[in-house]
Amino acid sequence: MPGRLVDGNDVVAVHQVLTEAVARARRGGGPTLVEAVTYRIDAHTNADDATRYREAAEVETWRAHDPVLILERELTERGLLDEDGRRAAAEAAETMAADLRERMNADPVLDPMDLFAHVYAEQTTQLREQAAQLRAELEAEGEA
Repeated sequence: MPGRLVDGNDVVAVHQVLTEAVARARRGGGPTLVEAVTYRIDAHTNADDATRYREAAEVETWRAHDPVLILERELTERGLLDEDGRRAAAEAAETMAADLRERMNADPVLDPMDLFAHVYAEQTTQLREQAAQLRAELEAEGEA
């Protein structure tokens, strides 16, 4: 199986390598192993102190290799992106992010009986009994 190493932060390069891999597979050439090398800038979680295992200089080197900046530079060089386009993209991204934040912070309305939905293709006797027990408890508390 052939393999390809690609800069995983370069969207254009990744697209090119994957396009070639798909074309090769469709011609009957089999699979291609694609190794897309990238870097996680931020910590794994807010409890993770990444300074314990990597230097600030390393992170800054990769910050300059940000996938968005690389794509922006490529599109600008090809004459496909100008300042108006950047501004429109930034506004669209912020609108999408604001909408996502709003939806992520909204408390969903949950039906406790959904605990029993989609567990098995056909509910077992025990599951039906448990659902009935919960329904009775909810009705007794006036929540059903």
